[in-house]
Amino acid sequence: MKDIQNFLNQKPLNSIWIAQKYIEKPLLYNGRKFDIRVWALFTSEKAFFYRKGYIRTSSDNYSLENLNNYIHLTNNCLQKYGENYGKHEIGNTITFLEFSRFLEEKFEKKIDFDKDVISRIKDLIIDVFESSKDTINPNKRKKCFELLGFDFLIDEDFRTWLLEVNTNPYLGVPNEEMKELLEKMIDDLLEITIDGDYMPKESFLESILLELMRK
Repeated sequence: MKDIQNFLNQKPLNSIWIAQKYIEKPLLYNGRKFDIRVWALFTSEKAFFYRKGYIRTSSDNYSLENLNNYIHLTNNCLQKYGENYGKHEIGNTITFLEFSRFLEEKFEKKIDFDKDVISRIKDLIIDVFESSKDTINPNKRKKCFELLGFDFLIDEDFRTWLLEVNTNPYLGVPNEEMKELLEKMIDDLLEITIDGDYMPKESFLESILLELMRK
C-alpha cells in the first residue's frame, strides 16, 4: 500500500487511476502464461463481437519469483523483443482451435472453451458496452465506429477475467494464421461499417480479386 501511495503522490492532482489486483494463479499453457485477445466493434448504435480471436503466449515458464516482463506480459509489442520469442509458437500465438484441443487433452473436458469461456467473454463485452455507451460517443455522431481489442485471462479455477480494453489493438502479422484471421476480420468490419453506404465499385472488387489470385 505504501508503494501505491508513493506512486500516486507523484501524479497530478485529480488524475484518475485504476488499481487492479494481479492474478497470481493463472491457467498455464504448457507451463507458460497466456491471455486471450478478441475484437469487438462498437458503432453509434450497436456492439459486435468477432467470434475468432487468438491466444497470446509468453516466452518463458511462469514464476512469481521472477519478475521478468517476458514471463508475465504477453503483449506482442513486448514479447517480440525477447530472446525466446517464437521458440515455442511462431509469433507467440495459437488459434482458438489449438487451444480448445489443449483444454480437452489436459483437463478431460472439465472446461469447454466455447460454452465456458467465450460465453463469459461475450457477457463481459456487453457489460463494457453498456457501461460506456453514453460516453464513447458524446456528440451522438451517426455512422461512427471503433474497433477495440479485449484481453482476457483464465485462472486456475477456470474463471475468465477481463484484463483491459485497447482502443488501438495490435494488427500485426506474426504468422500465416494471423494474416488470414486479420484479412477476414477487417473485411467483415468494412462490410458492417462502410459497404452499406459506399459499396465498392465492381472494377475495384475485380482488382482486389486479381491481386489475391496472384498471391
